[in-house]
Amino acid sequence: MLKKALLPVAIAALTAQAHAGTVTTDGADIVIKTKGGFSAKTTDGQYSFKIGGRVQLDYNDYDDVISQDDNGDSDIFFRRARLAVKGHAGDWKYGLSYNLGAGDDIDAGVDQLHVTYTGFGKLFNITAGQQKENFGLEDTGSSKWITAMERSLVANAFDTGNNIGLKVHGANDLLSYSLGVFTEGVDTDNELDTSVTGRLVVRPIYSGDTVLHLGAGFTQRDSDADVIRDDFDDFGTRLGIRGANNGDATRFNPSFTSGDGDEMSVYNLEAAYASGPLHIMAEYYDGEIDAPEGVVSDDLEADGYYVQVGYVLTGESRKYKKSSASFGKIKPKSESGAWEVFARIDHISADDGTNINLVGGDDADALTLGVNWYANSNVKLSLNYVSVETDEDINGDDDGDAITARLQYAF
Repeated sequence: MLKKALLPVAIAALTAQAHAGTVTTDGADIVIKTKGGFSAKTTDGQYSFKIGGRVQLDYNDYDDVISQDDNGDSDIFFRRARLAVKGHAGDWKYGLSYNLGAGDDIDAGVDQLHVTYTGFGKLFNITAGQQKENFGLEDTGSSKWITAMERSLVANAFDTGNNIGLKVHGANDLLSYSLGVFTEGVDTDNELDTSVTGRLVVRPIYSGDTVLHLGAGFTQRDSDADVIRDDFDDFGTRLGIRGANNGDATRFNPSFTSGDGDEMSVYNLEAAYASGPLHIMAEYYDGEIDAPEGVVSDDLEADGYYVQVGYVLTGESRKYKKSSASFGKIKPKSESGAWEVFARIDHISADDGTNINLVGGDDADALTLGVNWYANSNVKLSLNYVSVETDEDINGDDDGDAITARLQYAF
């Protein structure tokens, strides 16, 4: 048992013998795989260990309302660079994801770090640690395999992030659910005191490569520090792209004129349909931040939606993961890879209260068109065109365009 429990520690030694094929022990055999990454598992299925990660190199060229000046901007930068470790030992699963760009700040580098107990069956798992709160279809899906390079306006505005908490969750062919209580995560500077976040998804159709997905979720967030998250006095969202320093590109930023709210409530509805190479998904969000007591009288309210349609020209299907009720990768069938095209429309609106500062006005709209080439199971190249309009000027403009490209290696 000690030998199996120390399986991750033994990986380095085992790799030196990988050329010999399967490595056997005096217990169950250990099988090492190096295709698309590195993993090891015992043949009895009781223990496993896998090293993975992602590198995303982005190029942006954007102008007018998306730019912070009249000259336009372009940049090339690493959007994400992460290493991940996951595995299981009997009924226990574990996962760690670390951001390599955090430098010497270990806490800031921790993206996820959690342990899951699965001994009660597929419909009742318990996860403790820093994790996704599972709120919304697009945000629950991995950034490796979302269709567009950046998530929609509303998914970004109402994002719950990764936080420390305890979550119960489960799934079968008919439904997926999660319900958790969370507090401030180790990789953030927010002042979140507590949040309660839940999500329920049902699948009236789930057969082969066809799925009909219908869901709803909520999150109630509170803060003793009068700030829900980092500078959370707003429903700010990126306008379709992320700048190299996360501040180079303009944001649509409805916020309180002064003071910070200490309670936030958000609800969402989500729907998706996928059959063969076609996939369609849409979400609606409605949120409110309570006005700071004694400072302003109006609550900050916002709502919005997106609708996205994608089609895989080479005939492959986008993987659907019922455990998280989200869409995953496209695996090419041939050596020439898989080609996907998509279109997405986004809208977000904010309430124009007398004590609310609406940078960019009440509304923002975006159109995103794109093509993805999945060269193989690890390499993905993306090209997106983004067109944005706001109902009032930001930095002197109320519309703008962007061309963005990404080279991703994920394993």
